[in-house]
Amino acid sequence: MLEILAQRRLLTIEQLEYFHPDFGHQSQSQLLLRRDINKLYEVYLVDKALKKPIIQWDGTVKKTMVISMGELGSQYAGWAKHHQRIKHRDGQVVLPATAHHILRIHDMEIQTRELMKEMGVEVKAWAYECGNRILKHSNGLNPDVFCMLYDQSNGKHYTLFLEYDTGKDDYGRRKKFPNLTKKIDRYREVKGWKDWYERPISSASENKFPHIFFVTEEPKRFPELPKILESRGLDHTVCLQQDYLSQLEKFIQGMRS
Repeated sequence: MLEILAQRRLLTIEQLEYFHPDFGHQSQSQLLLRRDINKLYEVYLVDKALKKPIIQWDGTVKKTMVISMGELGSQYAGWAKHHQRIKHRDGQVVLPATAHHILRIHDMEIQTRELMKEMGVEVKAWAYECGNRILKHSNGLNPDVFCMLYDQSNGKHYTLFLEYDTGKDDYGRRKKFPNLTKKIDRYREVKGWKDWYERPISSASENKFPHIFFVTEEPKRFPELPKILESRGLDHTVCLQQDYLSQLEKFIQGMRS
C-alpha cells in the first residue's frame, strides 16, 4: 500500500482498491482495506480524510475517503521531506489545491487500463510525473504521464504523453495561453532532441516520439490550443475529458491501420 501511495501521492479508497493487487478482487476488499488504512493511520504511516466530496470521472460527486502518505510513510519511502497533503484546519480536513488534478489523472489511468483491456492492448508503462525518470531533459519538461502500450493484435508498441487540464492554467483566456504555450514549446524541444531517439523506448515504439494527449475540462481551449500544437509540429489529440476514451480508441485503431 505504501509503495502505491509513494508512486501516486494521493488516492481515493476506490482508486487504491483498484491498484492494490491484494484487494481488488475480493468481495469485502474495501472493508479489509479500510481496516489496514486505519492501522497504518494510527502509527502515522498514512494520512486520511473521511467523507470528502470528490468529483468522479462521470461528473458525479461522491463522499469518500482520500489517502496520502503520512510522516513516517514518507521516511519509509526515502523522501528527504514529508509532503503533507492532507491537512487539518479549524477542525476541517483540507486537501491541496492540486488534489482534483491528481485524482483525475488516476481516474484517467483506470479508464485507460480498462479500455485497453477490452481492445487487447497491454499497458506496459504508466509513469506519473515522468520528467525526472523518463525524459531527463534540461528544459525541465514534466509531463503528467508517460504511457507505453503493447498491442497484442500486431506485436507493436505505441507511446503517449498525457496532460490532464482542469482549466486553471491560463484561466479565462480564449486565444493566447502563455503558460500552456511554454510547456508545448518544451515538447517541441524534446521532439527535436536527438538523444530521445537513441533510447530503447523510442526504438521499440511504432511512433518514435510519443503522441500527446491533452485532455481538458475547459471548452475554451478550443479551437486555439490544437492550433498551437499543430504549429509546433507535434502529433497530438486535444479533447474534452468526456471524449477521452473515444479519442484513445480512435488513436489505437489509427495505429493499427
